[in-house]
Order: sequence, then C-alpha cells, then structure tokens
Amino acid sequence: MHVDLVESLRCPHAHEDGWLVASADDVVQRRIMRGVIGCPQCGSEWIVRDGVLAFDESARSAEVDDEHSPQESAAMRLAALLDLRDSRGTVVLVGQATRVGNEIAALTGVLLLAVNAPPAVAAQHSRLYSAHGLPLGVGTVRGVVLDSRHSGPVWLASAVRALERGGRLVAPATTAVPQEVKELARDANEWVGEVQVAASGLVPLRRGGIV
Repeated sequence: MHVDLVESLRCPHAHEDGWLVASADDVVQRRIMRGVIGCPQCGSEWIVRDGVLAFDESARSAEVDDEHSPQESAAMRLAALLDLRDSRGTVVLVGQATRVGNEIAALTGVLLLAVNAPPAVAAQHSRLYSAHGLPLGVGTVRGVVLDSRHSGPVWLASAVRALERGGRLVAPATTAVPQEVKELARDANEWVGEVQVAASGLVPLRRGGIV
C-alpha cells in the first residue's frame, strides 16, 4: 500500500466520514509492506501484510482468474479510455481489470490501486481487498475500471463517489449508467463515462495555517 494512498482510504463501517491513519512497521520505496491501518472514529484496524491491505479477507478468497493473459494493446486501450495523458492522480482497477495494471503503470506513470485482484495477478502497485464497494473518500481518484463481478449498485455508487469531477469510469456494457455520469462511448463489452457532478468531501488540512 503506497503511503500516498492512505489519505484516500475511508472506513467501510457506517459512521461520519473521516481519514484513516497508518502505523507502518516496514516501508519500502514509499510502500507500506507491513503495518496497520486504523479508524480513529470507531477503533477498527486492518493489517497490511506483504504490501496488501485487506478490509475483508473473504474478498481475497473469492477472486478467481479468467485465464486470459494481459496484453499491452488492452492496456493502451484502457489508458486511452481513462484519458491518462499524464501521471497525475490515482486510478483504481477492480477485479479482472487489475490484470493490465502493471502495463498501464508502465505506460502512464499513474499511481494505481488494484482492488480484489485475483491471486495470480503479480501487481507491483498498491493492493487491497474489500467485499462491499470501494473504501475511498469523495473525489479522491481520477479513474475507476469495474469488471462484471464488481458492477452492482454498491460498487457502482462507491466508484462514482470516489471519482473527482471529470474523472472517468469504465464499466460493463450491461451496467446502467449512473445519472451523475455522462456516457462518452460504448461497445458491445463496456462503456466509458465522465463524472459530471461530484459530491463534497473532506477538506484537506494545510500546515502552518495556510489555506
């Protein structure tokens, strides 16, 4: 789990939104390899082990591979759909979409978060497991890609919530486009849309009283 992603995480439990805190025992190249992520509001804690944060271990065991090999062409197409013309911000890949994560990172340099990646996916970027949507704050990422397993109402709503205004969402063609999202293009397999209305999130704190 990359240290820069910690401020984007939110507690999955039902209470007022707030930042999580990290206690790192082992950090390698700004990635927390071993430590604890905690919620100051409810006291919940989650272990980071081998760089992987698991909000729910059942999500880890539920993932399976689809046996398709990642291809550079698929990564280039996805990067184009997400409009990754620079390395700004964070992109979230969910489920089978994580298979091209390393290729997208190499092509674009963006910070990637792989959610519920199948065990065989050798991702070098940040990874977490969640059974109930994306545990991310409002407007904290620039792009989200959902697969067919993770495109239900909870996942879709949490993806829209996490996207900044103008952020891109890619989802299966069978998924209804949320009202907050403007559809830009689609084919037989998926559609890509842009968030038009973003919810208000936490206001980042500034050091030294400078706003």
